[in-house]
Amino acid sequence: MTAPLASFLVVVPPGWARLPADEEHRAELGAEVRRVVDRALPEDLPRDRAEPLRQEMRNRLFATVVEAGDTGATAVYLPVQPVDGFTPAASIIESEVDDESEQEPAEVVAEILADALPDRYDPSDPGLREVDGGIAARTETLVRRAVPAEVAGELPAVDDRQVVWTIPVPHRPGRWVVMSFSAVSTPAEATPAGTNPASTTPAEAAPAAVTTDARIADALVTLFDAVMTTFRWTDVPGVEPTTLEQRLAEIGGRA
Repeated sequence: MTAPLASFLVVVPPGWARLPADEEHRAELGAEVRRVVDRALPEDLPRDRAEPLRQEMRNRLFATVVEAGDTGATAVYLPVQPVDGFTPAASIIESEVDDESEQEPAEVVAEILADALPDRYDPSDPGLREVDGGIAARTETLVRRAVPAEVAGELPAVDDRQVVWTIPVPHRPGRWVVMSFSAVSTPAEATPAGTNPASTTPAEAAPAAVTTDARIADALVTLFDAVMTTFRWTDVPGVEPTTLEQRLAEIGGRA
């Protein structure tokens, strides 16, 4: 993959972490993974239990992000702090791609939205968006993921809400930034009426990765769209950063 050329920032939600996935930032990734894991484990956990668990969590998280980087991601955003003991099964993948077609950005956006028409989540949403004064495409789909045959009966099928913002880089012709969001939830028909999966006991709940219900997925999609309202280009040739851009950089984001 070509080295990232786009300069931008977004504000990371409280309780989320941005983990760099590209090969050039492996040392930074290792340090951030250590911080994330150290915050995640209870301070009163006995050392003989904490250290092996900490190392296993570090290895798994590091490997997951590296794998995303090997497939083209520049960063992975994950919720790393539980709220009332619940951590949603959600993620944001940041990547940059090159378009060699030499089409105008508006033409590419139109094609993306047209291709998404048959499967879009909300038929009333055309998907055309504005990001920092420029055109962008927002697509949203719901994918029902079947359970592998070997664990059928043990795990329920899950719904995967996928939202993708595709944004042309205004000062780098042919370069695009893609922000892909995913939230996994238990299908509505698999959740007993009147039950909030986020508050069930371990004995009552499905595995943690699939206990989010559709209402929480809706809220997470809203959160992701809110994150995208903070997207700002930086280091644009011949353009001075605005006061808002400077403030966003101060309070935290990706630069």
